[in-house]
Amino acid sequence: MTRITFETVCRYDLTDVPVQVSIPFAEGAVRFEDLGFAAILDAQKNSLPAQFQPTAFHADGSIRFLHCSFLAPFAGNKQATFTFDTHVQSQPEFESVSLIQEKDKSLWLSNGLVSCHLAAGSSRPFLQMAGHDLVLENHQLTGPVLYNDEGKEFVFTVGENGWDILESGPVRAVVRCKGRHVATDGTSWFDGVLTVTSYALNSTLTFDHQIINTETDTRPLHDGLALTNEQAGLKYDTDFPVQMVHGLDFKVTLPAREGKKRMCTSSFNPKIERAEGPHPLHVQVGADTIIETPNEMFPEVMFSVFGCDWETESFGLCASIHQAYQNFPKAIDAQDDAITLSLFPRNHVPIAIPQGVGKTSRFQLYFHATGFSDPLLIDHLLRQEMPPVGSVAVESYIESGVYAPFVSDQLHYPTERFLYRFIDSRAKGLGFLHFGDGPEWEYVKQGRSKGKDIWINNEYDMPHNFMVMFARTGDRRYYDYFLAAVRHWMDVDLCHYSERPYHRGLLYTHSIDHVSGQPVPSHQWVEGFLDYYHATADPMGLEIARTIGSELRKMIDLPLYKKPGFVEPRELGWTLRTFLALYAETHEKAYLDVCEPIVETYCQWADQYGTWTSPYPDNYMDRVPFMIHVGIVGLYRYYSYRSSERLYSVLCKVIDDVRAECLHPQTNMFMGKQHPSIRYQNLNGMVLETMAIGYELTGDVSYLRDALGMFSWITVENPPPIYDFSKVKRDDFTVIYNCPVGPKRCAQSLLPLLHYYAAGMKEKLLNFAY
Repeated sequence: MTRITFETVCRYDLTDVPVQVSIPFAEGAVRFEDLGFAAILDAQKNSLPAQFQPTAFHADGSIRFLHCSFLAPFAGNKQATFTFDTHVQSQPEFESVSLIQEKDKSLWLSNGLVSCHLAAGSSRPFLQMAGHDLVLENHQLTGPVLYNDEGKEFVFTVGENGWDILESGPVRAVVRCKGRHVATDGTSWFDGVLTVTSYALNSTLTFDHQIINTETDTRPLHDGLALTNEQAGLKYDTDFPVQMVHGLDFKVTLPAREGKKRMCTSSFNPKIERAEGPHPLHVQVGADTIIETPNEMFPEVMFSVFGCDWETESFGLCASIHQAYQNFPKAIDAQDDAITLSLFPRNHVPIAIPQGVGKTSRFQLYFHATGFSDPLLIDHLLRQEMPPVGSVAVESYIESGVYAPFVSDQLHYPTERFLYRFIDSRAKGLGFLHFGDGPEWEYVKQGRSKGKDIWINNEYDMPHNFMVMFARTGDRRYYDYFLAAVRHWMDVDLCHYSERPYHRGLLYTHSIDHVSGQPVPSHQWVEGFLDYYHATADPMGLEIARTIGSELRKMIDLPLYKKPGFVEPRELGWTLRTFLALYAETHEKAYLDVCEPIVETYCQWADQYGTWTSPYPDNYMDRVPFMIHVGIVGLYRYYSYRSSERLYSVLCKVIDDVRAECLHPQTNMFMGKQHPSIRYQNLNGMVLETMAIGYELTGDVSYLRDALGMFSWITVENPPPIYDFSKVKRDDFTVIYNCPVGPKRCAQSLLPLLHYYAAGMKEKLLNFAY
């Protein structure tokens, strides 16, 4: 059995709350046929309504990750614990979610409380919604609508292929369609994606709407940045094509003008504005709102609710925008007979959406009975803004090995305290295109951007880092960090469309405006996308990871990546890690085979130069420990699948060279780079993992001992600043949490530090003073 724990959800007793969790399993522990006897049990051993979907398998066919959706009871102000069991004979009876496809290819989604009739291809999406005596027909459901500079309306229209059923009950149904935004004259603008989610025994419909700028660049031909052996992220091309968006909204027209309206904001001491009958209400959130709102919360977890409730004598409807403050600008209008959710307000300064960039907005409609009190309304909005997050016992991660070697139950408390501070204390951005990312001050200070913010674009796979921390600690804020980061990736930092080669389907390097950098092999990561697929069962995570793998295969075939010593070793190292992560996920041999030429280049490189040096400056073959480390990890992971004496020899040779040439004897720490002009003390902990791998390959504890000084330098002598809540407004679209440390310090070092930390605890090295 697997233990699943939820922190306190709220102060009220709750039943049938929709939750989801992903459970890892060791090879051979749970097979697909076992799911016929699987259940989620509460503390009294009652079986709860649940559905299960494997998202990954081990090589022997057993389940590696299992996604579980279930309906949970929560006692007020108490933690809740549930168990997953595969020896249950009976399942509970309940009214499940049903999906029915009509002859005209339209789709009915119903759970007995609410229903949604979705149109077939080439039509506007909503034919009808209904719940609790409120019926909304097609003409009462407008949008989502996109507005251009002329005020022209482009309404989201379902594509010819109609709806894909991603999940189909009994607990959860999820459907998705791709389409375009189309005007009445037949012209179209921006691709779009619409996802609809419904849970059993629940009166909320959730909508995720994504706009994607796939418009052709009509300007004269522009080459942009070329792929070279120059260090990634030193140059930016800000002359990229954009489209100006002047508005985006969804409107619900109600069948009655009477009733009471309540507009709700804030997360504590909630603010409720009221009106009745035809009197309007309007609330708008912008950059100034963020600056002027006192808030001590982690914004990824919670900032404020943002919803409008309309109740008459016969029906109630609550419309809300998820994480409106974090993704400002947003607005809600309650007119005489309608609620308009402004996902981008028309009265705001228009925003430039670069070519290839997307943006997803989530809004929710809650159909309820009359007599919905203020406290229950606020509770509903708070739980939609911060839904319950369950954590799986750390033993499950250790036994399964899915995040080895980063998860351990051996704790050194000073290091654990450092880790919390290390991850929390980083600059981060809020705004329509920025939430889930942060600016990197180090790059700005180096003069790379003429003083403009350089967004880190979640480099070094911040989503995966956060998910590993969630597995280690069970602290939900790391899960919320993860979701914010990976969703930003999926929208903004992933190039959805471009006419330029080696862009589409790849991630940009850290950049001004997120997209001014050049996609290169060393900045393509997939583990965070795969984590998202496991955590949510959303196949988009897996699809994006596969797309990156496919496009990376084309890029890595270029001649500059085949010449030993010509590019930085990290270019090939991250490529190996990407392909090997996809192999671990899919067991497709092609992902292993494509690694072979890269492995051969590494071997020739070590033979020719003695180690993996690279030009920096041009007349010097420099040793850069953190770049060499990326190659070591990539080759080490490949070695775990296809070991050989040759690879063992190369790995030991390169690791020993780093220790001999880059460990500074006077200070007992590793310098950032070898060349005298850049031989500075640095806080990059990637070399710690290099030494941990040397220890694991040879069993020689001296590798770990030689890195104790570096471990102390990072975790004891240079603690990060305390979390900083100060906020700075850059412009109408950008607010920055102004922590003096950028995200890079944590991003580059967290997993290497965890690897070394686990090895050091195993050898009892960290029990000594350091």
